[in-house]
Parts: sequence; structure tokens; C-alpha cells
Amino acid sequence: MALLAALIGAGGVATAHAAWVDQNCAGGSYDLLMWKRSQASAYFQPMNHEGYEWGGGCFELNNRDDTPNAPDSGGEGTDCSGLVFRTWALRSDGRVGYRHWDYDKNIHGPYTTADFFSPAASEPFRSMTKSYAATQPMDAFVYRNAANTAGHIGLIFLEAGGGTDYIAESAGDHDGTWIQLRDYRSQSAYRGVRRKDWTPECFPRCYPAAEGARPRESGPLMG
Repeated sequence: MALLAALIGAGGVATAHAAWVDQNCAGGSYDLLMWKRSQASAYFQPMNHEGYEWGGGCFELNNRDDTPNAPDSGGEGTDCSGLVFRTWALRSDGRVGYRHWDYDKNIHGPYTTADFFSPAASEPFRSMTKSYAATQPMDAFVYRNAANTAGHIGLIFLEAGGGTDYIAESAGDHDGTWIQLRDYRSQSAYRGVRRKDWTPECFPRCYPAAEGARPRESGPLMG
């Protein structure tokens, strides 16, 4: 009887969390003409201290995890790669461009840490070196285990020095989505990865620039 009650109780939790997604994730999305690093940083900040959800989800933005202790049952939050997808304003169809995702939109995106760790040339992001001279806020550090079965990715929110940075990440169900001082830059298992085609902060008043052209950022390639 105790086992039956436990099973019924677990089913009730899963059902409740599935209902949470159904009742709270009705947001939408739309194309953007530009996406700056400062916009990405501002977009992340309301998600700080929110929940974690394996494979995607949405955010209530009430400074807490609405579905704790259930990282894969249709609750609140996103996982690490889903957070990067949202914050980088990537498109779900893989095309070049920028797309805004409402916080209450249930979306993960097509990319996993495996994609970020070894990006194909066609992906909207690329590998890069990890030196402070090369990175900027909203670049990322990504890890993939030797078996290629699990990994993690976090965004540079603020460079701290000494091989550390304040990292914006969805760290797991216990920690949720937060900013923490991490040494991913110093760990050889982590690689640097950058979104392609960030809109420069100076846009639309960048100078000099060819008439009708938008300046694009560049940086050292990995290797």
C-alpha cells in the first residue's frame, strides 16, 4: 500500500507540473532586426533566481522556482543549452538572424551542449579562444564529457580575472538559473563559444562603415 501511495503521489506531482506548463507557458516569439550583447545581458537578468527544467520550459519571473525538485516534468525554467538559445536570440529553424522569445514561451531550441562544443560551420555560433583578450560578456564556455553523453554551458555575465568569471547559467534543479563565480575559463575541459553576428553596441551610429552596411564583430578563432 505504501508503494502504491508513493506511485500515486509521484504521478500527481508530474501531472501538476505538466498542468503548470499548460497554464503558464502561453508566450510567443517574433523576429528582431538586431541583437546586441547589452540586450542579451538585460534579457537574462529577469531569469536570475528562477527555476531549472531539463529540455525546456518557461519562466514565471517571480524570483523563485515554481516547480522545485522536478527537473524534467514540465515545470518552470530551462536547462543550460536552452538558456543560451534564448539569451542569444537564436532562431529555432537554424537560419541566420535574431528572434525574441517571450519569457513565458515554452521553448528549448534545437541545440545541445554537443552542438555548442563542436559547432558545424553552418551553425550560428563558433568556437573561440578563452583568453580575456578574446572574450566578451555574453560569450560562453561549454563542456562535454568524454563519453559525449552530458555537458554544460554557461554565459559570461562579467569577467572577473584570475581565470574566473561571473557566469549566467541554468545549473540544475537544486540551484536553478543564477549568476555564480566560476573558473570555467581555467578548466581545460571547457571550450569558448561565441554567437555569430552580434550587432555592435555602436549600431546604428558606428563609424566608419560603408553606407548601408552593418559592422560585424570579429575575434580570434579557436586554434
